[in-house]
Amino acid sequence: MPLKGKREKQDRFCQVSIIVYGIQEAVNRSPLDHRPLSPYHTPVTSRAVLIYNPAARGVPAIDTLEAALDDLAGWETSLEATERAGHATELARAAAERGVDVAIACGGDGTVNEVANGLAGSSTALAVVRGGTANVWAKEIHLPRKPAAAIALLANGERRTIDLGRAGERYFLLMAGLGFDSAIVRKMSSVWKRRLGAAAYLLFGIRASLTYRSTEPELLFDGETAAEPLYWLLLGNTRNYGGLLNITNRARADDGQLDLFLLRKGGLLRLAWIGLWAIFGRHQNRPEVLYRTVRSLEVRTAGLPVQVDGEYVGETPMRFEVVPGALQVIVPRGLRSPLFESPADRPQPTGSA
Repeated sequence: MPLKGKREKQDRFCQVSIIVYGIQEAVNRSPLDHRPLSPYHTPVTSRAVLIYNPAARGVPAIDTLEAALDDLAGWETSLEATERAGHATELARAAAERGVDVAIACGGDGTVNEVANGLAGSSTALAVVRGGTANVWAKEIHLPRKPAAAIALLANGERRTIDLGRAGERYFLLMAGLGFDSAIVRKMSSVWKRRLGAAAYLLFGIRASLTYRSTEPELLFDGETAAEPLYWLLLGNTRNYGGLLNITNRARADDGQLDLFLLRKGGLLRLAWIGLWAIFGRHQNRPEVLYRTVRSLEVRTAGLPVQVDGEYVGETPMRFEVVPGALQVIVPRGLRSPLFESPADRPQPTGSA
């Protein structure tokens, strides 16, 4: 055979081999791997870091977490412990800068919040292993209780993109509160949370309800001035509050808005009634309640306590806003939840093809 014919045959063989290799990689690739495929490059192992708070209530044993990570075939994993407040944010941000695929938060809602703050705006996704007091995000997405099953979602779950809220410079995944509940969080110590769990909030809440009073702050909803008495204000990116009730019960995590719940007057009896109405999902229609959606809220009056995701962050004046599409999260594959916009709800393209 002439030399030219041999070279043409070899070139065709190489081209076919490259195409077959690319097809095999697409089939074998992890459903959570978001990197583009190239038939000219060898497969890259997915990477995950588990960030855990050893001081949080109910955190699984280290041996349990390590065993679950070891069972994650095809992933390069590491485990890092937090040492102080804010450390989880630093670890998550460093992981995102290294191009880690997933950062797993293991701790309470405060730990999850810190990790989300480190990942905001990056391509590194947030996954969660249950720990801490309330586990609100875990309940919202129906996360498996066993650490091994939760970590296995890295291989058999799916990515979704959600919004975050922002209070000043601090992002929140779940909600931000002003007034009554923030006054409770401000006085709550980590010692009481570890000893009593959710019951600590109930006890401190009863005591605060006997003394806390409404104020009349200067508020701007989406830039428009609003005159409303304020006992308790909640901005929800998600629905559940404290693992107990759906206060912002119409919220979606991917609609580019925050749901605002404002209770004009309080007191122990009124709070009990609002809680009862919330069980049936009808509290937003009560005359003492204002319920609406906003993209931003500005509180110009000074001195109102503020909490985000159950952590005290300071006082007003402060600006709150939604940051659409700021975070990628890992959820169970095929999750159906009113927290996420269904494909049928999304605007459909118009015009001829």
